Amino acid sequence: MPSSFEELTRKLADAIYLTVRYDVPDSTGDTRRTRNERFGEQSPEVRVPERGEHVWDWFWQLSARRKSGPEALTFADVGDWSRLLLVDPLPQEVEMLMAMDDAYLKAVREDQAAARQRAIEEARSRK
Repeated sequence: MPSSFEELTRKLADAIYLTVRYDVPDSTGDTRRTRNERFGEQSPEVRVPERGEHVWDWFWQLSARRKSGPEALTFADVGDWSRLLLVDPLPQEVEMLMAMDDAYLKAVREDQAAARQRAIEEARSRK
């Protein structure tokens, strides 16, 4: 049986994945959620567990400081952030941040791959 930290970690990582896939605007400023609504399609609801809201906030603070593109957050990034802001995360919370980042990167890479595939298909259809 998973521990409460493992369960919370999974829920937070799932919420990050869904947020990136459905609520982050593309290059046109549109989100998958708004496109789905336009076509009458359902989108999954993002649920952030109340017990993890502080880790959710920490993740987005860290994520906003990425140096370039979808680069993985490092333990050094988390350590620097926590020292500078006087935040003292538990080791399990650091693990949550890393799992959330893995989910973030997975979603971003899936979106990038889908965009490349669409561009290839559009180019082929113009020939």
